[in-house]
Amino acid sequence: MADRILQALRPRKDGVLLRENLHALGSPSQVSVALRTLVHGGLLVRLKRGVYAKPAMVAKCGATALLAGVSAKQRQKLVRARKQRRRLRQQLTPTARLVAALARKNRVDYRPTYADQFAASATRLAGDSVQPDATDDLLVALRRDGKISESDFLMHVIAHHRALKHV
Repeated sequence: MADRILQALRPRKDGVLLRENLHALGSPSQVSVALRTLVHGGLLVRLKRGVYAKPAMVAKCGATALLAGVSAKQRQKLVRARKQRRRLRQQLTPTARLVAALARKNRVDYRPTYADQFAASATRLAGDSVQPDATDDLLVALRRDGKISESDFLMHVIAHHRALKHV
């Protein structure tokens, strides 16, 4: 993870990295641990909450100049984009409504099994940013209970994720 963060910083001419730019590299806790490791190792300098820079750039330009370069507008834009992504994830797609109704009708709810917890941990440790939502969980529960076929399960998962991309 730390190597991937350094790779993300390498092409930047200003030498400044915002934490919001790292959400695709892993879970928030993974990113935090990697950033902390890089700061303690002297490979990054923490300028401000969520703002990091290369030590050479801090020595060359100074922390104040680097922070000024990271404009308030840029930070606000990133915060707005993060809120927008969160809002989009929370919106219900037509498939999500259908799956919720089907689960209510069949009195099915999702209860994570040991295998689910293991898969989530393995995904997180691999650095993948896959985050199943409530609809994915309900589809798994419906499939486990035999309420939908495997082909219906796959069709609904694909339709749901396609709709999430276009919402």
